[in-house]
Amino acid sequence: MRVKNLIFLLICFLLLYLVKISFAAKDYVWSDKSFKIAVLPNEIIDKGKIKTITINSINQSDIDLVIFTGDTKDGSSVCSDEVIGKKLIDYFNKINAPVIYSVGDNEWTDCHRVSNGSYDPLERLSYIRRIFFNKPYTQGKNHLPVDRQGKLGDKFSENSRLIYHNVMLVSLHVVGSNNNLVSSDKLCFKKSKRTWKDCEKATDEYRERNKANIKWLKESFAIAKKKNLKAVIVAIQADIYYPYVPTIKGYKKFLKNLNEKNGFTDFFNVLKEETISFPGQVLLVHGDTHFFQFDKPMFFESNWTIVPNFSRVETFGGKETSWVEITVNPNDPQNMFVIKPVVLPAL
Repeated sequence: MRVKNLIFLLICFLLLYLVKISFAAKDYVWSDKSFKIAVLPNEIIDKGKIKTITINSINQSDIDLVIFTGDTKDGSSVCSDEVIGKKLIDYFNKINAPVIYSVGDNEWTDCHRVSNGSYDPLERLSYIRRIFFNKPYTQGKNHLPVDRQGKLGDKFSENSRLIYHNVMLVSLHVVGSNNNLVSSDKLCFKKSKRTWKDCEKATDEYRERNKANIKWLKESFAIAKKKNLKAVIVAIQADIYYPYVPTIKGYKKFLKNLNEKNGFTDFFNVLKEETISFPGQVLLVHGDTHFFQFDKPMFFESNWTIVPNFSRVETFGGKETSWVEITVNPNDPQNMFVIKPVVLPAL
């Protein structure tokens, strides 16, 4: 009899726990409540120095989610398991809010460089997928469930999405160094001992991942439209506009460079198409070039006016420990994204 009572009590506790989780999930998914995102600076380990001041500042702020747009380390240091794995895990675990991680090129794409240790970039990518994306939730000590693309810990599992207070957050694996598309001798051999065979493998990797990225991006917007979500936030590492200045003249030059040799062509074209057809607001969050900026660098080519529902923000990088605070207001289309740079002393 005691055993039966104990089992009954355990079942009751389990049901109460599941109900609690269910209500919590509904609250953060469907509520129109405003929330805050912190965007970490790139290169949180710069020349061996760890940006702990950034963690302290974020933890002392009222932050609901954190986005890390990759580049764990600087581009001229070794891509060891310790640096791109253990130290980054330790860093995430010191942050109170759940962390969304969009992989950068310094963690794997550029690891073929002699200064990086002449690693096989594809092996480094496989390692990152296994240790960071083998679970269906965010990084850090406090988790939120996410949808992942593909098998956990395997190809494309780094691509994720979640709905938070009627806003879709999408993480896509779009990296600098031309998105790993090796389209010239310079991209293949500079600072490296790679062979053309190595570079052909790199380009094959790009083509496969690019298809997966486009599929994930389209699916995410389709879900956002179907559920009548208020906004879509897309997090990537690459500055797809570099080196073009986001003026109309610079934008025209940028468009001319969107060709088969540009690793960002497909991504941008689909992002633009989906943005224009989406009734809500779209924010592109990225890093890469280490220069904070918030602007609207997407134009209609018919009259060269801005696409009104598109914005982008780039976070800090290099020696900077500063971070970006994004206040998201789902019920205020005119002020959906309020951007505030939180400036801290550099390393």
